[in-house]
Amino acid sequence: MNTHTFRQLAAEYAHLPPATLAEGLGQRLHDQPRCPVARYLSACQCLDRGRAALAVRHLMIAHHAEPALESAALLVFAGLNWVSRRGAALLPVLLETWEEFRRPEFDRYRKERILLDAFAQPGEGLEHVSPLARRLWRLPIQTLRAEICEAVRTRESGLYALLLSPA
Repeated sequence: MNTHTFRQLAAEYAHLPPATLAEGLGQRLHDQPRCPVARYLSACQCLDRGRAALAVRHLMIAHHAEPALESAALLVFAGLNWVSRRGAALLPVLLETWEEFRRPEFDRYRKERILLDAFAQPGEGLEHVSPLARRLWRLPIQTLRAEICEAVRTRESGLYALLLSPA
């Protein structure tokens, strides 16, 4: 997919309300099943709903269709780990997976930044956390963002120390 179309889709989906977004993504996947933007965003919605196996499937297709979506690869392995740890929070699983895979970078290619920028939300209270925490915050997964906020807010959690790891 060319950068212009990628940017257009990301912007279009970013302006849709959550209920309409799910419907729009479903229609796009019906019409173009290999669309990396729709696959990636559908995966994020699946992760928010605790449907890790389906999210992994979407993420594998998204990464295969658009290798610049490096966070999709990381989220595939985190999703597989999450499936095996029923009931665990996503953030610790994602942080452990990130460590296990030798701290892979993501958010360094233009297309991935376009997508993450389109869904960016202000990270109040994240000024003093590590670049890793700020990078994870950019992933359009509301559950993950809530877990990051809680870890930063409580500072008692073992997750807070992990969030301070250099990226």
